[in-house]
Order: sequence, then structure tokens, then C-alpha cells
Amino acid sequence: MVVDVAARKSYSLLVAMETLDALAAGPENAPGIVLVHGTRMAGAYWHRQVAALSARFRVLAVDLPGHGARRGEPFTHRAAVDTIVGAAGRCRGGAAMVVGHSLGGFLTMDAAAEAPERFSALVLHGCSARALGPATWPYQLALRLISRIPEARLTRWSDALLRRRYAGDLVGPQIAAGYGFSAIPAAWRSVLGRDHAAVLASYQGPVLILNGARDPLFRLGERRFLRLCRRARLRVIRGATHLASLDRPDEFTAAVREFAEEIYRLAPAGGRIQKSPSLTA
Repeated sequence: MVVDVAARKSYSLLVAMETLDALAAGPENAPGIVLVHGTRMAGAYWHRQVAALSARFRVLAVDLPGHGARRGEPFTHRAAVDTIVGAAGRCRGGAAMVVGHSLGGFLTMDAAAEAPERFSALVLHGCSARALGPATWPYQLALRLISRIPEARLTRWSDALLRRRYAGDLVGPQIAAGYGFSAIPAAWRSVLGRDHAAVLASYQGPVLILNGARDPLFRLGERRFLRLCRRARLRVIRGATHLASLDRPDEFTAAVREFAEEIYRLAPAGGRIQKSPSLTA
């Protein structure tokens, strides 16, 4: 079910609804942007971007299986890829620019490799890592630890962490939406051990690799991603961590908006159409 938030005054009221699998805002005939959250989060994680981008774009923020309003569903790689491809297909022309964060970015690469006609462009945030061999060991250890901690305690820790680091109006919708802790083992195992730079190399569309400067673990493979994907470019947000859209929400949103305006050949807000620069790194 897709719920349109354009006419609603309070986005925070929507995230508690249990029938959502995507939040939508913006004109239905506008170019599409699909937002795919990362580990344990939900579509509500993107509420600031949904509000800011929907003036010019049709924006869909999905819940992956086992997350948000779909926490009762088991996570499978097949269902996650279908969710992303399906959301892009609901946009104008049957395609969209898709923004994927962390887990959502890895899954977005898989989806784009499988159905490239549904993807006008990719924005890959916090997922330029090579999760192969020894690089997967920290994640395997984390999986063992997570499985031993009650979900209620993990929720309290996550809520406290978000409230301590960020303003309530920024993280309140995500806190209200809840977390997909039970989906983590299946979700991580579906992407660990795969060479996603090689997966991305098969995608022929434009790509923006958008990382926080203070996210070293997920930047380890930046150069290889750029080398293998000829239409990729890199943009780094100063002072931002793995959660750059929360650390620097305005700068993050501006990067997504500017890339979308270029991809869809729209005039920048308040400006004239400029010649599109090369999309090679």
C-alpha cells in the first residue's frame, strides 16, 4: 500500500500507521525519486528528504521487508529487490532515480543489475565497501552479539542514541516507526560476501556515490567503485558519518536534488537550465 503524504500536515502521524509499505509525496506526474533505508531503519528515516524533495519530484520512501510497517514479514533478498524495483516502476515512465543507504544501497545495486530499465540513476550512500573475505568478520561478530540481546533492549539503545545525537524533529518519525532488528541476520547475509563493485559495473546509467567524510569503513572501496563504474562520480559530505542524511540533512538533500535535476534535465530551483556536465568520475 502506498500512502500519499502531500496533503498531510504532520508526517510524524503517518509513520505509526501499520498498513504502510511506502510513503509517497509530490505530483504523480513529476520525475520519480525512490528512497531505500539502511539496516534496522524504515521509510520514515527519510522524512526530511521526502518533505524537501516533493516540491519538484514524486518521492517514494519504501519499507523493506521486515522493517517499519512490514516488521511482521520475513526478510528475503528476493522480496527486498522486488520492493525496490516495484517502487521505481510506480513512478512516471516506469523508472526512477533510486537513493539507497547502506543495506539499502547494496540491495539497490542488485535491483539495478536485475532490472536496469527501472532505474534512471543511482545515488549510493554509505555502501562503497567491499564486503568480502576478512572484511566480513566484524559483521559476522556483530550478528552473533545482536542475536543474544533482547529486541526491546536494542530498541531502547537505538532510541537513546538517536535522541542524544540528533534533534527530536529529525529522528522522531524513525523512532515512532520502530526498528527491524529481527531482519538483520537475513538482510546482512543476503549482501555479505558479494562484490558489489562488480555488480555495479553492469549498470550503464549515471551513479552518484555520496558518502560522509567520517565513514571510513564504508569508504574503503570508493576508488574501486569509481574505477569499475565509468559513469560514477563521488561527492563527500564534510563532517558527516555513516548517517550523513541526519548529520548534514540540508547538504545531503541538496546533493540528491542537484543530481536529480541534472538527470531529469530540470532547471535548478530559482535558476536556468545549465549544460549537463560529464558524469564520468
